[in-house]
Amino acid sequence: MVQILEIWLQRKGLQQCMDPVTLDGSGPRIVSLSQGRVAPLSSVVTGWDGFAMVIGGAAGALVGLLFVAVSIRINVIARSGELRNRAAQTLSLFAAVLLVAIALSIPDQQRWVVGVELMSLALLAGVIMLVLDRRAQRQKSEQPIAHVLDVANPNAITCVLLFGSGSFLLYGSIVGLYVLVGAAVIAILGGIVSAWLLLVRVAE
Repeated sequence: MVQILEIWLQRKGLQQCMDPVTLDGSGPRIVSLSQGRVAPLSSVVTGWDGFAMVIGGAAGALVGLLFVAVSIRINVIARSGELRNRAAQTLSLFAAVLLVAIALSIPDQQRWVVGVELMSLALLAGVIMLVLDRRAQRQKSEQPIAHVLDVANPNAITCVLLFGSGSFLLYGSIVGLYVLVGAAVIAILGGIVSAWLLLVRVAE
């Protein structure tokens, strides 16, 4: 089994090898020849590069869509503090997804490291969303769509799922990565709805 894994690693072009013997009996470990680090095979986040590329590309494209929507309705949105802050919340959702993609793309990270990164991102995003929401509440708009944007933006659930994902990974559970999928999908779908509403439902 170890020989098969070594051949697979070589074909993948990784500069790593397997050390089947460990003193603590924890099983196979990946040994990085370039950096000399040793980590349990099960604790390294691998195989999620494709997912990171997909969500990162989608979030980047949607940021462009959001800027187009805001620029088309700039005269109305610029006069409304609530609409400005709701649009900023949507932008923050896409930015969070981009940062998640970057975190997953960093090679040879252990699960607990990714977990700390996601929990920190969740706390930061939560604070930003809260500040923007407070500012929006103080500057109510006469536009009916403003309330719809408040409901459509999945700000709270995205932050909660991000923090939950990080918590699972902090304790070494791969379940956190699948919770992260849910957080990314919800953030992207909610952001799409918000960008579309800003584009077609803001009255002149």
